[in-house]
Amino acid sequence: MITYKDIRFAINQQLKKTNIEITSRDVTEGFNRPSFFVQLDNNVRSADENQVHKSMTVQIYYFPTDRYEYSIEVLDMQETLEGLFDLKLAVKDRFFNVDEILMDVVDGVLSCSFDLEFYDGRKFTYNVDGTETPFEPMEELDFEKVEE
Repeated sequence: MITYKDIRFAINQQLKKTNIEITSRDVTEGFNRPSFFVQLDNNVRSADENQVHKSMTVQIYYFPTDRYEYSIEVLDMQETLEGLFDLKLAVKDRFFNVDEILMDVVDGVLSCSFDLEFYDGRKFTYNVDGTETPFEPMEELDFEKVEE
């Protein structure tokens, strides 16, 4: 199954291509500039006995080099982020759709956000007594084409 850590790792791998620091500390404690801060918001999880559905909003904050003169740098970074997260995000052996990227600048900080949504199959099912039973893979499927 895909975990939140797997998603965060995949996002950070893309951001590392910029050679800009990714801070994991709380941004109120101080940080170097330029740098990124990443968080997953609005996490929603629902499930049934066969699969798990997850959705979330990815928030990437970019703190430019200069707190007061940043307009050109932020425009360049906006283009870079749009390119890094264009259409798909590779997470482990899967590719998640990135349909819409939203950008906003507030107090000199570029905020980039996009939504991810996916289903993940379960490798086991829960029994009434709380134990787990692994799903058995199908061995062979026979089917015949029916003539009309």
